[in-house]
Amino acid sequence: MMHILTKTLTALLFLAALSSEAFTHEGRPIYVEVTESNDGTQSIRWKIPPVLVSGNEPTIAIANQACQQIAGLERPTLSGSKIYNCQQNNDALKISLSYKGINPVLSTLVLYRRANGSEYSIMAGPEDRLITLPENETFARIAGQYTSSGFEHILEGYDHLLFVFCLVLLVGQFKRTLIAITGFTLGHSITLGMSALAQWSLPPTFVEPLIAFSVLILATEKASGNKQTLTHRHPTVIATGFGLLHGFGFGGALAEVGLPQTLQLQALAFFNIGVELGQALFVLVLFALYAIARPVLNTVQTAPSLETLGRLAIYPAGLMAGYWTVERVIGIWA
Repeated sequence: MMHILTKTLTALLFLAALSSEAFTHEGRPIYVEVTESNDGTQSIRWKIPPVLVSGNEPTIAIANQACQQIAGLERPTLSGSKIYNCQQNNDALKISLSYKGINPVLSTLVLYRRANGSEYSIMAGPEDRLITLPENETFARIAGQYTSSGFEHILEGYDHLLFVFCLVLLVGQFKRTLIAITGFTLGHSITLGMSALAQWSLPPTFVEPLIAFSVLILATEKASGNKQTLTHRHPTVIATGFGLLHGFGFGGALAEVGLPQTLQLQALAFFNIGVELGQALFVLVLFALYAIARPVLNTVQTAPSLETLGRLAIYPAGLMAGYWTVERVIGIWA
């Protein structure tokens, strides 16, 4: 295993050195914070990820006609603030985003702080140019919003999905895979809860390389073909342990979305449900492809076996994981 791992890392060092930035989930949303004052004024401040083409930064404003801007810059910038007089506003507050060009699939996270001390967070998709802020938090809205956020995060978290992919190839059997996936779920649920509720987390610069390295370990275990290792004999134990690590990564994503001041446990539960739904969908697709491929390959005598195909598929997964590992470690000191 170590021989394969050493060769893989050596081959990827040059590729990683070509990259000027460490790999991260480029899922950072546009962040808008709205704060209501007792005198009826509303202040907004925003921060936009620096991934937009210069000149295409959106103009962010309160869209209610009854609200008049009394301070702040009008031109779009990556970060800034404005103050509005909304004393006569009787409608739900609306935040508008106006682009000169197109929106390059950036979501928007709005944190709304009411004068009474309550806080609401809203995650809007890239297609949402007018975001209505709720007057009150509701269970139904929390359920829908956080399930959707968790579902989208796991499907956009390529390193997490690659770990599940390698785990499926390593275990092979459907029943053992379900048990191993359950262990992975248990592990990341624990640390996700710790990160969200107890604010106990690890820095992303430490977690991200280790997540990539966990994928690399599974890939090299599968590539080695040695079925007497701890990972092969007890995949559920290994999956649970690595799940604890991946949970800190999910916690970072949830921190970007934020938890409402009320219904925190419900929001956390639905975010986790969304993650599990996305993960389950991915596993079902893999086994569906397996079910389709098996009878086809059995009818062709010269076709490689499914075990051979699995061994072949693990190499590009290992190369990608190795590249991410080296790149993220280099990014710590970049």
